[in-house]
Amino acid sequence: MGGSPSIPSPPPPPDPSAVAQANAEAYKKNIDTYIEKSPELAALENKLRIQYMPQQRALERDLAALDQQSGVQAGMQLERQYGPQRTLESLRRQYETSPQAYALNRGLGDQMTRQFERLYGESPYASVEPRVALAQRETLPEDIYGAIGTNVSRPSLRV
Repeated sequence: MGGSPSIPSPPPPPDPSAVAQANAEAYKKNIDTYIEKSPELAALENKLRIQYMPQQRALERDLAALDQQSGVQAGMQLERQYGPQRTLESLRRQYETSPQAYALNRGLGDQMTRQFERLYGESPYASVEPRVALAQRETLPEDIYGAIGTNVSRPSLRV
């Protein structure tokens, strides 16, 4: 069972100095081409920028407005679905975790309200139904836990 192997031997490895020389020449050609073509590329880039920049800005504005609108709509949907309890809970949680951030956000909200009023001549609450914007919350938030866990020491053993 002698004879030559069925797999031919691999080619000899390339000469590292020849490879480095070829790479350097290719890099030099690339740089020369870039330098040669750069005025044409700059002119083309400026032409395209002049042509498409207003449209791009308009598209960016529209997309930003759509993002903001979808965020607000999602927030309103959640508020409508879960009611004021959810907002109160998030405010309470924020107050518990970081009173400074809570106070800062409240202060910024008040400041924005005053700036809006100064700028547009009417309160931002004027754009909302008065019964919604200025509603007094007489009722306490609903206690969803009821009497769970209130009678731990003396549970009722009746069935």
